[in-house]
Amino acid sequence: MSKWPTSPPSRRKVLQVAGLSALLAGCGTGPVSRGTQEIAFWHLLTGGDGERMNEIVTKADADMPRARIKQVVLAWGAPYYTKLAMSAAGGRAPDLGIAHMSRLAGYAPGGLLDPWDLDRLARYGVGQSTFTAPAWKSSIVNGKVYALALDSHAFVTFFNTDLAQKAGLLDSGGKLPQVKSLDDMKRLGREFKKVTGKQYGLAYGFLGDGAQLWRLFWTFYGQHGATFDLAGDRFVYDAEAFGESVETMRRLVDGEVASTSAEYATASSAFLNGDVGLVFSGVWELPQYQDAKMPLGAMPIPNMFGTGIDATWGDSHTFVLPHQSNPDEARRELAYEAVSKILKGSLPWGRAGHTPAYQPVVNTPEFRALRPNNDYAVTATYLHYDPPSSFTGSGSNFMTQFGSVIQNALIGQTSVKDAVADFAERVNVLMSKAVKR
Repeated sequence: MSKWPTSPPSRRKVLQVAGLSALLAGCGTGPVSRGTQEIAFWHLLTGGDGERMNEIVTKADADMPRARIKQVVLAWGAPYYTKLAMSAAGGRAPDLGIAHMSRLAGYAPGGLLDPWDLDRLARYGVGQSTFTAPAWKSSIVNGKVYALALDSHAFVTFFNTDLAQKAGLLDSGGKLPQVKSLDDMKRLGREFKKVTGKQYGLAYGFLGDGAQLWRLFWTFYGQHGATFDLAGDRFVYDAEAFGESVETMRRLVDGEVASTSAEYATASSAFLNGDVGLVFSGVWELPQYQDAKMPLGAMPIPNMFGTGIDATWGDSHTFVLPHQSNPDEARRELAYEAVSKILKGSLPWGRAGHTPAYQPVVNTPEFRALRPNNDYAVTATYLHYDPPSSFTGSGSNFMTQFGSVIQNALIGQTSVKDAVADFAERVNVLMSKAVKR
């Protein structure tokens, strides 16, 4: 699985048709009744996320007598981003849109988005101090803020607390033993195997899924203090950190505590069925685990390299202003107000597993009472977004390229060294065609 969240095909079909109909009819065209402005809001949130967003928007609507927020839901991934770009380039942009933070570098430099006015935002209680440092820093392109984060969604470790209890692994606070090395992690997996009597103790679905491979790699690579430089003419990276990160992934899935060939769905099912005690997955999976009434705990993916650096892969859904050549200033003002109300009312978004980006919400007793959400919420303060480029980010070909090469190293079809070199050459090709940030 390479996206989030999943949703039943029938619901997705309905939402796509509705969204396309609205697109063809034209959006953000002005008032719907005397004294009321319509705010066209495009997003790609379906399933449980779509339902929660509708709950939040409905509440914001009720608090805005001068406006109606019209949601237009489009197909996840490339179809959505293509339509968003075309609307901005063609002068038919909506008033608001959702974009992943990791896609910002492909949109802001090309004039497809308008920057947020910080003074205007301040009037609604929104600004740098209301977001985490990673979210705010990543929203800035060429000195201007182009995105306001709704959330952070990270790659974390979920665990079955009943199995952990039976294995004698939990301390008085319900926490697992501290993991400081790969050996520690594998030892933990073996303890779960003893309790279940099954073949594996840890689930990690990666087969045929470049996004899953990237998420764990970028977590490990970030824990080395390393990053990618995609701004020049050639790909710059830390070869030692790259190799050690992939080698650690390979040793995790060597068939001892984790499968050598698990797909995303297989790993999720194994965890849901209690066949394994641990799973590496995204926080967007929390609702399905809770719906299954699982005894559930969670923690950030531990640093196994002795560097002491907290890092995890993550992304954010963000609010953006698709470019309008001649924006209606009254409607744009209402768009600012609408975003502020959605951010301030984003506690239900936390129940979906995401960590709300608006810090006054995160600091409420209501959010702090959410478990296991609050046990991994700290990841928002050290989230590592994808390296900025026009070809990286959620649902991008960059992740596909990464997966097609690195998977071969994990399943033993090529060496780690050769896989790293192969990927580097592929990135050089992508960079030669990239839009510079």
